[in-house]
Amino acid sequence: MSAKNWIRTAATVALVVFAASACGQDDPPLIKGTPVPSPKPAAQQKTAPPHREPSDKAPVLEKIKYDLENRVLAMGGMIARPTSSTCDTAEVGDQPQTFTCTVSYLGVQVPFRVATKGGSFLVQYTATPTKGGVITREGVQARAWKQYGTLGGKTRDSLRCDEIPTVRLVPVDMPSGYRCYVGEGGLKGTYDVIIGSNGMSLR
Repeated sequence: MSAKNWIRTAATVALVVFAASACGQDDPPLIKGTPVPSPKPAAQQKTAPPHREPSDKAPVLEKIKYDLENRVLAMGGMIARPTSSTCDTAEVGDQPQTFTCTVSYLGVQVPFRVATKGGSFLVQYTATPTKGGVITREGVQARAWKQYGTLGGKTRDSLRCDEIPTVRLVPVDMPSGYRCYVGEGGLKGTYDVIIGSNGMSLR
């Protein structure tokens, strides 16, 4: 093969490889995922655990458990479903403590590592999810609709989200691996679903 023919062949191969690479690029938002329907009933602005909120005089542990259940509901998109919680300590005292509380929601267990600072009158604490936060299909769709669908027009009509499981645990404070898409309009783009320690966001 002459040098001239070799150069021509190499150029042809390069063109084929480039074309194949272009075909493998991400699909545009307009055809990704599945359309997001209008929530029925409309997504709630706020929900709460299905049992009574502890009074000011209630044990600190009961207040912590109620707060953690609220956090899990927020992670799941404020979709009202029964919650419950247990902790591996019987009470919270004046001295610093570290223990585990687990919230049950839609059949998923969401454990938190709780660390209290103690105090005679006011107990401060931090709670860190140890196995991830909870994501729900219904919650993501409701959040996407509230954030983009209610804007109407092309934004609403081109709104789509990945096929998300009914419920599962995902990493906290980082992209969950699931996305929503706006295919047309001024907000056209791809938005990561992120489950934080205190709720859900699309960004």
